[in-house]
Amino acid sequence: SNRAFVDGKYAALVQKVTSVMAIADELKNMIHEEKYAEIRAEQTSQGKMRKLYEALNAGGHRVKNAFYYALRNHEPYLFRDLGTVQTN
Repeated sequence: SNRAFVDGKYAALVQKVTSVMAIADELKNMIHEEKYAEIRAEQTSQGKMRKLYEALNAGGHRVKNAFYYALRNHEPYLFRDLGTVQTN
């Protein structure tokens, strides 16, 4: 599932996603304003991704699903490299 991908690839996504703000902007209407401000304030993309994950976990399935598609749009190569998550 999309959620399994988002949950299972946490470490890789924190390290590798570079267009965090573009993705956060796309999810802005689903993320708490304060959390969005925290994402913006972080200096590194890794820091931004960690804060974005806090928002994803708080938002649940709907937000994780939206993140999955936003990631696919903004970082198709990374998305393809990570492939599908193993559920075992």
